[in-house]
Amino acid sequence: MSLTAEELGEVLETHLMGEGLYVTNCERHEGAIHVGYETPSIGDGVPRTQVGTMLRLLLDLAGIETEGRDVSGIPEAGEWEPDDVHVWVFMQAESGDAADREQKGHYEVRAGWFTALERDYLSETDFSTLVLSTLD
Repeated sequence: MSLTAEELGEVLETHLMGEGLYVTNCERHEGAIHVGYETPSIGDGVPRTQVGTMLRLLLDLAGIETEGRDVSGIPEAGEWEPDDVHVWVFMQAESGDAADREQKGHYEVRAGWFTALERDYLSETDFSTLVLSTLD
């Protein structure tokens, strides 16, 4: 069984909060998972380290082993069937009002990229490069 979008959002929120990424929504739209998160520590664009943090967690949840990853601290590891994922990143509003937050970027991960990585058709570097190529 695969995690629902709501369950995925709860897991992302739990595991990313310690990294300073605060998931505000996780929903399914038009066959893809849409995730939004706020972060107080962001400049002009989305730091690649934040993209990497999100990717590592998604890979863990999909049960896709990558070099040197220990997923023993993630009880939900392997419980998510990869979908296309669209991620929007926002600067946390000083007022605390979501309407005042500023969008800082967007990136995507395609379900097929997860599959290609798992089957060794893509290297981890190529997988990351594909994701970073969608960053705006």
